[in-house]
Formats: sequence, C-alpha cells, structure tokens
Amino acid sequence: MKLIKAIFIGTILLGLMVVSGFFIWLAPIGAGYSAKIMCSAIFVNGLPSSRAQAEDVLADNNPLLSLITTNVDLRNQTVSAHAFGFRKRWAVYRPHLGCVLANDEDQITRLRNSTPLISPITARPLLTGPLPIDVERRALTGLLFDAMDEPGPKPTRRTRALVILHQGKVIAERYDDGISANTPLPGWSMTKSVFNALLGRMQFEGMIGDMADPVLINEWHAEAGDPRATITYDNLLHMSSGLEFDESYANPLSDVVQMLFIEPAAAGFAVSQPLTNSPGEVFSYNSGTTNILSAAIRNLSGSRETYQKRPAELLFRPLGINNAVIETDQDGYFIASSFMHATARDWAKIGQLFLQDGVWDGERLLPKGWVDYSTTPAPAAPNGNYGAHWWLDLPGGTDDRPGAPQVPDDAFFALGHDGQSISVIPSKELVVVRLGLTRNRDAFDLRQFIANLSQLFPTVDPNATKLPDGEGEDQDAGQNEKPAE
Repeated sequence: MKLIKAIFIGTILLGLMVVSGFFIWLAPIGAGYSAKIMCSAIFVNGLPSSRAQAEDVLADNNPLLSLITTNVDLRNQTVSAHAFGFRKRWAVYRPHLGCVLANDEDQITRLRNSTPLISPITARPLLTGPLPIDVERRALTGLLFDAMDEPGPKPTRRTRALVILHQGKVIAERYDDGISANTPLPGWSMTKSVFNALLGRMQFEGMIGDMADPVLINEWHAEAGDPRATITYDNLLHMSSGLEFDESYANPLSDVVQMLFIEPAAAGFAVSQPLTNSPGEVFSYNSGTTNILSAAIRNLSGSRETYQKRPAELLFRPLGINNAVIETDQDGYFIASSFMHATARDWAKIGQLFLQDGVWDGERLLPKGWVDYSTTPAPAAPNGNYGAHWWLDLPGGTDDRPGAPQVPDDAFFALGHDGQSISVIPSKELVVVRLGLTRNRDAFDLRQFIANLSQLFPTVDPNATKLPDGEGEDQDAGQNEKPAE
C-alpha cells in the first residue's frame, strides 16, 4: 500500500514538474516562435493566416506548439500568442524591417516609432532565356516536377519555389500554389551568406579593414586582457571563433533557440558568450557568430539609422532587389543569422553575384578575390566543407556507382533551415534556388537533385568569354509553367 501511495505521489509530482517546466521554459519559447513565424508568414510572405499556422508553425514540428493559441490582428499587423492565457508574446510588422518580437503592447509602440525611412529601390528584373539546345527538355522538366511533387500521400517535401539561372538568365521556375515570382520567402541561414556579401561590399567601399583584423565589439575591448578581443572577422566568417554556443534546434533551451525567440538582443546574447577554445582552432557552425558580425557592422556604421540602411544601400539597390527584408531584434540589430526574406529570383541574384566574381551589370561590387576567399575551405573546417559563410559541399554521401551523376567539385552553397538553398555551379554557369518547408530531411535530396540537374548542362569552356550579368528588362515576369523558350 505504501509503495502504491509513493508511486501515486511521485507521478503527481512528476506531472507538476512537467507542467511547471512547460509554463516556465517552453511556453514562452512556443509563444515567441508561433507569434514571430506567423507574423512573418502573413505580413512579409503574404500567406493566409490559416496556411501560416497549419504549415509554417505546426507542420512536422514540435507537437507542443499545438498548445499555443495565436491571434492575428490584420488591421494593426500584429500576432499575439500564448499558452492557456499565460506567457503571452507579440510580434509586430514594420515596413522595411519585417516582424520583431515584443513583450507587451507598450513595446510595440516603441518599436513602430523606430522604423527607418528607406528610399524606394528600383527593381531590376532578371531576363528570361532559352534552354540551351544541348539540354534535354524532357529530363529537365521531369526533375522539376519531381522536386515539386510530394514523395508520399502526406505533404512533407513542400517545395515552394524553384528558380534556375543559366548564364544569368531564368530558364526555368516553378512555384507552389499561392506562391509566385513576387512572393518573398524566408532563407533562414542563407542570410549568413548575404551578410558575407555585405561585409565584402563594406570592404570594397573602404568601410571596413582586413578580415584578419580583430572584430570591433565594445564589450570585448572594455577590459584589458579579454581574450575575445583577439577574435577576427576571419574567425567568425570561418565559424571558428572559439565562443561557446549550442546550435541545437531540437533543444528548446539551446542557445540558438533562446537567441532567436527569447532574448531581446540577439547580437548582445551572442557577444556575451564565453570563450571555450582558442580562436581559429575549432570549427563550430553556429548562428551566434553571424549576429556578432551584425553587431560589428552596427559599431562601424555610427548611427542605428545608417546601420539599418546598409543592406538596402550597399547590396539590394545595386542588385535591383526591391522587396527583400532582413528582420531585427528588439534592439534594432539585424538577426543576420536567420531572418532574411526575398523572392526566389532575388535569392538567385545573390548566387549570380558570386558566380560573376562579385561583378554586376559591369560594375564591381565585391573586392577582387572576395569570392575566392569565400569559397576557400576554412582552416579548421572538417573535410574542407565550409568556406567563409558559404558551404562547399552538401549533406549526404556521394553516389559511388559507376557513371552516377555527381555534384560538380566547384559548386558552393548557401543553405538554410527547412530546406532552403542557393546552389552556385560555375563550371555549368548555373545558379539554382530551392525554397520550401521541408522539416523531414528524407523528403527532399538536394544533393541528388543538384547532381542530376548539373549532368544535363554542358561544362563551361575555361577559355570562354566572361559571363553576361543577367540584368535587364524582364521579358516574362510571370510564373513559367515550362522552361523559358
């Protein structure tokens, strides 16, 4: 009898601990995640609220998120979320800056009052072009249909957009229902590669020094002898800062989840991490490093207004990207690790800029040698699979069967959570963008897709003339249902 009573009491105590843990730690994370993701999906991506909740928040995700209640205010462009009335969080939309989390309604007002004024950017659409005569149309169409189709009766692949550029022109694109060539979509960690480009632009314009220089972070230089003051831009771009950081999305209490959905200052949180290894010695991919770079750009920019205009003025304007958004934390720092939204064609422009060695429309935007620097293996990267905020290989093993298609050796990639990717393949003159909501990694094999696609295109003659830049008036801005003629 005593044993049964003890088991009964123990079960009740365990239940109370679980419930307490949910409300103390998990509920605010779930509320913050739900509010932020829904706000961006509705007000930045333009999706219906029902789809935003069913797919962007809940589909193939942590089941505890189903306990979070969300409320959408279309008139005020806010989303609130809570768990049974407790731990309420808000997300508010602001022009040019997308959605940001807030802890109360007073903070929403303060955030709205800090929205920067950015002059309109003239769109410079990509040209569409013909499929090369030596590329088999039927094989390409089959690959595109397969990438858009679901592998089973339950949607798990959820490819939302595909764009293929050959020689800088759109030769094929596909979009999911409700998505078009004008729909901005999240890139998640592809944002890291965009901030690589922003740093390159700043160096080209003389706003920043050598990447081997120590990073300008006030907290690290406030006290003499702080070992973090030796961390360089190289160390951060190569993901070898030596700072402690847990990049586990599966753990709701990890550093990356706390930084993105709980902490009011993402950059401040990343900057405050202790040093656990000597800078440059250990490769440790983590989102905190890019937000430290964001803080450094803020320090180099003087005012917050100047800082918040940097991406638009230095990168988006010369590329003619007129509706991209990089979201900030509550302190106004860009969440450079994760929160950029752009159309599939505009993501493709980022890849094309790197394919063209940093030159766009005949104008050099990135320093000569910057692309080589970005695609040279980081000294501490295992198997040489990472450069400077660009991946140099894709997950998954190579197909060792004789004659099996392979990913070209010169390809490099921007990769993001939920299956986002920009694949740049210089030897094939290809840029391939794939955007989606793929949380089951087995639902889409990017390596196989890129290998099969690459095989269809001829290899570039190394003695060929310089690539065109792919700029001009758009001949077909609509959604192509087949490769462009």
